[in-house]
Amino acid sequence: QVAQAIRYEATAALPALPQPLVRSLRRLRVRLCAMAPRSAPRSRAVAPGLLVLAALAASLVYLGSLGPAYSVKGAWQGQPSTLKDTVKGDFGSVMEGLEPKVSFPPIAYHREGVALSVEDGRLNADYTAKLDGDTMLQLRVNDEQEWRASLRGEDASLRVRGQGANLDSLSWEAAQSSSVEDVGDVKVEFNSDKEYNLTVVREMLARIAGAELDAKVRATNAGVTGRLGARRELPGGVEASYSVENPVGVYDLASSTHRGRLSAAVAGGEAVLQVEGDASSQAYEGSYARDVQGGRAGVRLSRKDGALGYNVSYARDFDGVLDADAGVHVGI
Repeated sequence: QVAQAIRYEATAALPALPQPLVRSLRRLRVRLCAMAPRSAPRSRAVAPGLLVLAALAASLVYLGSLGPAYSVKGAWQGQPSTLKDTVKGDFGSVMEGLEPKVSFPPIAYHREGVALSVEDGRLNADYTAKLDGDTMLQLRVNDEQEWRASLRGEDASLRVRGQGANLDSLSWEAAQSSSVEDVGDVKVEFNSDKEYNLTVVREMLARIAGAELDAKVRATNAGVTGRLGARRELPGGVEASYSVENPVGVYDLASSTHRGRLSAAVAGGEAVLQVEGDASSQAYEGSYARDVQGGRAGVRLSRKDGALGYNVSYARDFDGVLDADAGVHVGI
């Protein structure tokens, strides 16, 4: 079956100063797109309906010559059989799909840390102030008395939200991060629901037999998860890495996820072999990628849950070729 499509979009302007009603339209564009019917009789049957729609489009274009800025968009697509009713003068099914969706632009006023704005039909008031060298205060209130405030510093933050003066609706989130000698990077997050998240990361835990060890531990209400990783440069430019990580609250080594990776420079490109899994299932993946004719070509083979997969791709941008932001990506 040959699909017919009717699409339109329009842009109209708000006046220079806010008014209750929009007084002018700047641009209205109607696009009629139809794939050519396969037979002449069907073409003659559909033509009267399309002529009526074209007349409607022309009238909309005439009205849209006046002035800029909210957008009206709609679309309809269906089979040729749907247009039989339009030939009889019944445009119900078509016009129902063409009902416009209006999107108004945001309107904002800013001055010295104070802002008033209208977004999605809602009035917002914002206040921003710098309390000291690295701490910012932000407050937003809307016309439904919803509000949120935040304090953000270099290593700490606090976010609070609520509804009017109702303390029962109050909720908050706090976070603090720091770097502790001989421990690592520490970050703690907690909120009004008594949930917490404590994360400790050590990029360089130790060096053993030429291998660099790193570690990450995260504690939550549900339990603790830890990751231990190792990486080493091997002869011939080969880089090897391995890590083991347990699920949150599960401390059985058989349930932990093991990941191994080997990478090496081969024939001007990079070859990678990866293995991941636990005691119950494993996944394997091999890939090779290199620069070809100003782009990047790659091939990837994988096996997971007994199924084989592959991907061949080529990607290139044309920033230096065309006077435009353009590119191409092809894959199978």
